[in-house]
Amino acid sequence: MSSGTGYITDVSYIPGFFANLAPTSLRYVAALNRVSPPPAGGFRFLELGCGLGRSLTTLAAANPHGEFVGVDINPEHTAFASNDIAAGGLSNARVITSGFDGLPADLGRFDFITLHGVYSWVSPAVREQIHEVIRRNLAPGGLMLVSYNALPGWAHLQPIRGILRQYAALRQGDRILRIREAVNYLVYIRDKHAKYFDDNPRAAAYVDSLLKMDPRYLVHEYLNEHWTSFYFAEVATAFRDAGLAFTGSMPYHTNFWDLCVRPEFQELFRTTSDRLVTEAHKDFCANTAFRWDVFCRDPQPLAGLDDRLRAADDFQFFIPAQHPQLPFQANLGVVTTTLHGPVYQGLIDLLKDGSRRLGEILAAPALAGVPRDELAKIVDVGVALGLVGLSAGPLGPTPEALPERLVVPCRFNRALLAACGLTGQTLTLASTRTGTGHSLGDFEAVLVHEMLERGREGAAERLDGRLQTSGRTVQRDGKPVSDAAERRKIIDDRIAEVQRTMLPQLLRLGIVAPG
Repeated sequence: MSSGTGYITDVSYIPGFFANLAPTSLRYVAALNRVSPPPAGGFRFLELGCGLGRSLTTLAAANPHGEFVGVDINPEHTAFASNDIAAGGLSNARVITSGFDGLPADLGRFDFITLHGVYSWVSPAVREQIHEVIRRNLAPGGLMLVSYNALPGWAHLQPIRGILRQYAALRQGDRILRIREAVNYLVYIRDKHAKYFDDNPRAAAYVDSLLKMDPRYLVHEYLNEHWTSFYFAEVATAFRDAGLAFTGSMPYHTNFWDLCVRPEFQELFRTTSDRLVTEAHKDFCANTAFRWDVFCRDPQPLAGLDDRLRAADDFQFFIPAQHPQLPFQANLGVVTTTLHGPVYQGLIDLLKDGSRRLGEILAAPALAGVPRDELAKIVDVGVALGLVGLSAGPLGPTPEALPERLVVPCRFNRALLAACGLTGQTLTLASTRTGTGHSLGDFEAVLVHEMLERGREGAAERLDGRLQTSGRTVQRDGKPVSDAAERRKIIDDRIAEVQRTMLPQLLRLGIVAPG
């Protein structure tokens, strides 16, 4: 069945963590765009449509000083999240089973409200309920994050959603079976050269990606009664009417137009001062199909760099890679950008021994010859491209050697690792140092748990046994490895790699600690 609003509740969603929801990330986007962010501690956080709650609970574990509330209409989702809360001992988190029009009157104000995977998939009436929650429950100066399917990027793919839903409605069986048959039908007409696919090669290629997606995701993405893609201006207008101002967007690089559009379009942005118009231009130049937008109630502008430092110089910047090298190149989908030169090398050298606040970076003698505003932008561009990491708290350097014994100090992380199986899904562990989650593949997560709980000796044999029991295979060059000795060699190599690279990083993040 589905609820009266047309949103599917008889198929549970898939667990997942979305780093864009992290309070640290939202605060940084505000500061980056010269808006004073909410406080780093003692905040309240509300997630509307929290699904199975893995973002909510991971962030609650990573930010014990904050209060986290999740809302979802599906009781299976909230039961799953409640189990995670209990298993992880998260006294700062709770979930409410409710539609958006039935929230408690005494819910109070929140510094952060997020809704991911909701806005495009509900009816206009439910979107109005969302707007009303925002009006009532977002505190002055608070930040709201909304994600949605965007135009023009979805324009050439919208017919796929239509045919999937229409074909699935004609089939028998549960929704999982029907969506699988609908995808197979798409493959059939694509391979038989239906003219739509011949005229839209990107849509033809997109069909192959559907075959790799979890059918539970496909049910929620395509079979809801309501499914809407929006132009940015439509969403900005709706939340303006709810009392919010557009503040910025995620991922970080989308706040820099020269990282989003090709050089031949960049003069257009130099002559456009209206940010809302700029965003619309960017979406056409980049053919944006999905947006993560941040809005603020009663924003307090930061006039310049000194104001930014006074309001938000608590972020820590660090180098995520153990041995970073220049030139550093990042391809963000439209533009490939390369970072190089003595200033970036100086920044790397400064941060190699641990994280620094922006104020500390600007005051560093080694970078004294760089104008402060220019240096601040260099740091921000480094974050946008992934050369520089962002953390809620200080981080030391990556340790060169591991302690003899390691433990997992966070109860929530221990519970996740103990329950982790070889299911093909990533596992995200909470870091109180960074204030966010950090993801591992299921193979690596099981390996870490085996090694920490039962020791390195015999880990390869135990893991090989678990792989065979689960039906998973060890592969080389995309093909299953049947030879036992070769399989063990591959597993041994993975164990050595986890010891050499992954465990030192987890130790740096405080996810594991000396035992």
